Amino acid sequence: MPPHERMWDTIRAIDPRALLLLGDNVYIDDPENPEMQRFHYYRRQSQPEWAKLARKVPIYAIWDDHDFTTNDGWGGPAIEEPSWKRNVWEIFKENWDNPYYGGGEEQPGCWFDFWIGKVHFVLLDGRYYRESPKGKNPSMLGSVQMKWLKKTLKKPATFTVLCSNVPITPKVKPGSKDTWDGYDSERQQIFKFIAKEKISGVVILSADRHRSDAYKIDSGIDGMYPLYECQSSRLTNQHVHGLIKHALFGYNKKQSFGRVDFDLTAQDPTFRYTIISIDGEPVHSLELKLSELQIR
Repeated sequence: MPPHERMWDTIRAIDPRALLLLGDNVYIDDPENPEMQRFHYYRRQSQPEWAKLARKVPIYAIWDDHDFTTNDGWGGPAIEEPSWKRNVWEIFKENWDNPYYGGGEEQPGCWFDFWIGKVHFVLLDGRYYRESPKGKNPSMLGSVQMKWLKKTLKKPATFTVLCSNVPITPKVKPGSKDTWDGYDSERQQIFKFIAKEKISGVVILSADRHRSDAYKIDSGIDGMYPLYECQSSRLTNQHVHGLIKHALFGYNKKQSFGRVDFDLTAQDPTFRYTIISIDGEPVHSLELKLSELQIR
């Protein structure tokens, strides 16, 4: 029995409205072998603790490098190149019941959005159309997804939760261009769009780093409110990444997950992020009021 599968019992005990899995949900690292991909999904889905959770809680999932391709890899701008991309997408769809998948058969991908009340969740695909970070002004999302993102961010909501497979905050994977550090021009394009369209209430969730932490991003854009990013990505994994000094806080002693709560009934609605250990212990928390997330 894998030693940390009890994590799913800990999550189930809080009776969440939904579970967001933001990539590296399984470690396949074999995009050209459908049998190996299905084996890894079978191994994940067959764990009894997981099955109990999945029967009770809606699960929404996007991929990262290890469940899409290989470590720090990318797909590139072409739909059918490399030839394995569509097959990986098809197998991913077999295992995750998302509301929709990118642009469908004509424009494969795993981006989508959904709502819980007046909270709008926007989940990105940071791998299928990603270009090499060594190029000039490389894209992580591709032009079609970027157009969709801008249209989707404009939908009215109390809070908009932007979910990324890799961290958006600068310098949280030192020396690497696998995060949005390798795609800064596109990152700034998104920040400028939020400011220009006066989109209030945006918060960020992300994964990839094997720890839980929170960050405050100063975009440097005139009138733009600080963006806060909450990361968590060491649910059952034993591999640990070190803490980052410029985080608001961080935790990596035990496996953990990020709990997100919204109070939309308050006069000034709130977003709250809490790191919870595999043993159910609250470790750190961050609370933001909607009034703090307004364009000046």
